[in-house]
Amino acid sequence: MSLDHNLSTGSVLYFLLNDLILDIDATRMMQPLDAERFSALSIDYIAQLGKEMFAEDVQAHRNNPERARRLAYLIHLKMPRVNAAQFFVTSTSGASESVDASFKSLNEMAMELMFAQQKIGQLDSRKVDNEVWHRMAA
Repeated sequence: MSLDHNLSTGSVLYFLLNDLILDIDATRMMQPLDAERFSALSIDYIAQLGKEMFAEDVQAHRNNPERARRLAYLIHLKMPRVNAAQFFVTSTSGASESVDASFKSLNEMAMELMFAQQKIGQLDSRKVDNEVWHRMAA
């Protein structure tokens, strides 16, 4: 299902950002996107925004969930099959060059399951790293 379909039918899109499942509903987004301005943005530019966000704060997805939702929304609009992104900080230099970005498409049922686990406190970094990103949690 594309984001346009999900959002036009009023259903929520689940997006995994690092180790946090975000629920995205276009009607809750703070600023509607201007199609012309958005089409000018490349996925590289959007990834750079994410790298800068996580270089400033490795817990940006938790400390600023609305900003994280906007980033996830932009990524998914540019790459409709993608519903997971990881911004992995490789050093604490604070530079965006020290952040690696990777993107994945996960099964919707798996996303719903992880969201349910998250809601009851059973989803943690280690579980997400092992099952999705295949990295060792710090």
